[in-house]
Amino acid sequence: MFNNKEEINIYCDESCHLENDRQRAMVFGCVRYPKEKVQELSKSIRELKKKHFIYPFAETKWKTVSKSKEDFYLELLDLFLSTDDLKFRAVVFQNKDLHKLEHNKFHNQTYEDWYYKMFYVTLGNIIDRGHLYNIYLDRKNENSSQKVHTLEKHLARKAKILKIQNVLSYQSELIQITDFLTGIISYANRDAIKLPEANKTKVKLVEALKSKTNLSLITSTPLSADKVNIFIWEPNYYEQ
Repeated sequence: MFNNKEEINIYCDESCHLENDRQRAMVFGCVRYPKEKVQELSKSIRELKKKHFIYPFAETKWKTVSKSKEDFYLELLDLFLSTDDLKFRAVVFQNKDLHKLEHNKFHNQTYEDWYYKMFYVTLGNIIDRGHLYNIYLDRKNENSSQKVHTLEKHLARKAKILKIQNVLSYQSELIQITDFLTGIISYANRDAIKLPEANKTKVKLVEALKSKTNLSLITSTPLSADKVNIFIWEPNYYEQ
């Protein structure tokens, strides 16, 4: 439980975010954690890397998950689950490959406009006036500053936003753990998990999160489920 007026850091990332990458599911994810505890948690993640003979400042990403470091990734998942106040939310666009988003119905919005709107959907229901927020997004390109400013303006109607900015993922262990957890949810929602050539370690991580949370990972949870919260988004065009 966060204390009233506590400063909370939120770290955001996404999986399969390209418009025409032919992936079945796209996931927007974020973790949130009290700012005063971030340094200690980052140190714990680096210590876990050292335990498994990984350079402590090596970047942890879902795409690097492999059998050779399976024990590390399973322990990283356990670290998330056992860390009080470390909370994760995912917004999942299932069947992305089958839907054509009708951007022209919304003042000719672009795909990038929609992309930042989806971060509003991700964040809007988990922030409130009782806390102060610093929000960090994994930096994707050089031209996103205006979109980030617009996102900040809309989020500021719901909560006090102290800071919102792009960061490079290698600079933040918590962006990296966001990438990791978002990857688990994405894999659970993709056909790849059922294929014979599926990455067995990734499948094991999906099954571990399912069993330890009693969640399917492919259906929405109540908003009150705040350790792992999942919202399955559908393109009802009044929402875009």
